[in-house]
Amino acid sequence: MKNRVIRCLMALALGVAAASPAMAAPEYILSLNLSIAPIHNRWNKALKPWADEIEKRSGGRVVIEPYFAQAISPQAEVVESVRSGLADIGEATFTVGGLGRYPFHEQLLNLVKPSNCTVDPVTLVSGLHKAFPEQAAADTKGTRLLFLEGHSVGMLIGTRDKPITKLEDLKGMKIGVGGGGIRVERMKKLGATVVGVTISDMYMSLEKGVIDGAVVDGDVLISRKIGDIIKHMTLVNMGGSVFYCVMNPQSYENLPPDLRQVIDEVSAEYAPQVMKEFWDTMQYASLEKWMKEQGGKVYMLSAEDYAKADELVEPTYAEWVEFSKSKGLPAEDILAKFRELEADCMKPWADSPAAALVSR
Repeated sequence: MKNRVIRCLMALALGVAAASPAMAAPEYILSLNLSIAPIHNRWNKALKPWADEIEKRSGGRVVIEPYFAQAISPQAEVVESVRSGLADIGEATFTVGGLGRYPFHEQLLNLVKPSNCTVDPVTLVSGLHKAFPEQAAADTKGTRLLFLEGHSVGMLIGTRDKPITKLEDLKGMKIGVGGGGIRVERMKKLGATVVGVTISDMYMSLEKGVIDGAVVDGDVLISRKIGDIIKHMTLVNMGGSVFYCVMNPQSYENLPPDLRQVIDEVSAEYAPQVMKEFWDTMQYASLEKWMKEQGGKVYMLSAEDYAKADELVEPTYAEWVEFSKSKGLPAEDILAKFRELEADCMKPWADSPAAALVSR
């Protein structure tokens, strides 16, 4: 009798659950093209919460189904995969596929002054979108832009054995730099010998002594274990990357108005908040973990050296202007607007949260 009652109660509970709208089968399953693996922090701590929030606010009617590790397309083809309808949604960085592929975005955060910490990259890039809507939209033409992301802190100079405590320490050092463009030129202007190295080859290049250091952000010290070899990080901002999330317009229009509103609201309000929290938390947390567990040290230059660094890299902005003008962009105006926004979205290293990490 007792077992029969228990079975009846279980059946009733299952029936209620099955009838619940939240547990109903989704009406729309949207594919998400990702270049990262399912264990990647950006998925678990930023993109998944965004996708879960859409499912929650839609009452389970919309589910975003991730396809990891370039299962749908190479990273450089994510925008095209969404434009063509191969994927409903895609997320990746603009800094792939070769220079000129995404001329408006691909080097934007490389325009930051070395003396500044990147505090609010999304507000800066969004401000440029508002000022130059037509030019910004060209990079994702044929898709619907849902939201943007960007590196907090910035790409720093990490070294194996010799710490960089003043600019002259860079002379004669072989520093690995991924990608091309003015990030490479900026490093050269500061006096280092630049070696082109992809992020996948960086660990081995450091381990074998092919390079003395590399331009890296705090996250890769932990996520790619580069902190096993790099023991010194110097607060000199060498640039950063802008990320995008785009949706196929037809996939968007196929949703009823109330679900389109869910996509819009979660992407416009929730996504920027969770993305900023992710980048801020991960960059600083990774640096702190590296310092605590692997004995890493962080250094800051003198005010005089920061002023000198800003002056040394000045010619690289002219190079960016000429390249961007060749792509049809009003480059001088974009650079001027960047400097205006930089005043509010960047902070001198001494006044930034990163100053608390500096080894005394």
